[in-house]
Amino acid sequence: MKLWWPRRIIRPRVRLKRPRFTTPTRPPDVVLFGVLFIVVLFILGGNIYTLVRSPPAIAGGSGGSPILISPGIDSQLGLEGIVASVVILMGTIGLGLIYYASKYVFQPGYANRLLLLGMLLSGLSFLIFGYLFGYKLGAFSQG
Repeated sequence: MKLWWPRRIIRPRVRLKRPRFTTPTRPPDVVLFGVLFIVVLFILGGNIYTLVRSPPAIAGGSGGSPILISPGIDSQLGLEGIVASVVILMGTIGLGLIYYASKYVFQPGYANRLLLLGMLLSGLSFLIFGYLFGYKLGAFSQG
């Protein structure tokens, strides 16, 4: 007995294969770079020292006012490490913009803007680090 099949409907000839689920061999390069960059910022900011010593995030002064930067170079508060990491990130972005500006030789206006912004970010991060280090050494009064 032959099955009846209408002439207008075409019988599909499909071969279904089992889907293969495999894990990727390694993560993408951008993900690896991002994770490595965050780890380096974490280490350079002194956050490992903060985790080992476990000081309070904010200390109190003699008058009860909060101290955000611990005096002396032998101690560090939790917020100091985060601020240092952000300042390092800002300086790195500035240096990256200076490098990136060299790719726009034939667009001098855009290259000059990138150079100016990069120098501004790098210089500002240098000045912030200088101020924070002077503050920790006691060159500026706290409070």
